[in-house]
Amino acid sequence: MEHHLGDTICQYRQLRKMTQEEFASRLGVTPQAVSKWERGSGMPDVSLLKGICKVLDISANELLGISETVVENKNIYANMEIKNNMTAEPLVLEFGADVIPCIMEGLKTNYVNEKRLELVRSTGILIPMLQLRDNIALQNTHCRILSYDKVLLEWEQPITDDSAYTKIIDRVAICCKQNYATILNKQMVKAMIDNLNDRFFDIAKDIVPEKISYLQIERTLQQKLQNGENIRDLIHILEEMEEAL
Repeated sequence: MEHHLGDTICQYRQLRKMTQEEFASRLGVTPQAVSKWERGSGMPDVSLLKGICKVLDISANELLGISETVVENKNIYANMEIKNNMTAEPLVLEFGADVIPCIMEGLKTNYVNEKRLELVRSTGILIPMLQLRDNIALQNTHCRILSYDKVLLEWEQPITDDSAYTKIIDRVAICCKQNYATILNKQMVKAMIDNLNDRFFDIAKDIVPEKISYLQIERTLQQKLQNGENIRDLIHILEEMEEAL
């Protein structure tokens, strides 16, 4: 059982283009713990299973190897690759071969979360989960940012200094801010509303989505962003929308 679970975690982690360090940081555990799981010399605590499924974007049945239906292809890599390509991602960072070591080292830091916190504090903009993938079609030192398969920015990234990774993530944050009106989606809006309810005693519980849909909120926030407005004061934005009903 332990060995199977570790194999599954390893396979899906690699398919998500995550290092053990990045996967561990998202779960709040050590890379050493992840290494033990994948080697079959230990098992994650049951309290971590929900988080593992969320980070790997799989069901508990998939994680535990419980088959719900008979499928013609049991190749995990093939099936996961198909699923990964079914839906365009809100935010993707692609990079050429020479940039890979820089990204791998950078993922050992917490810089993405630091930029995420900085941006949400100043503007209310939440950088979505950043998908990372190498692209051999790119020139070796090039990076590019995509949103829903549309290229937002491509540039050549010098990797001769230690600040290359932070410069890349800084570009991602700026690009996200400039294009947030198109990056924003209903799932991200729901996360914002859920956070609002958690922090302010279900303040929007009787309003969203009963009176105001997530799509309506998304369109309102998009309009404000296009007008150069700050969307951090979500409470008053919802109050304005409710008054307009």
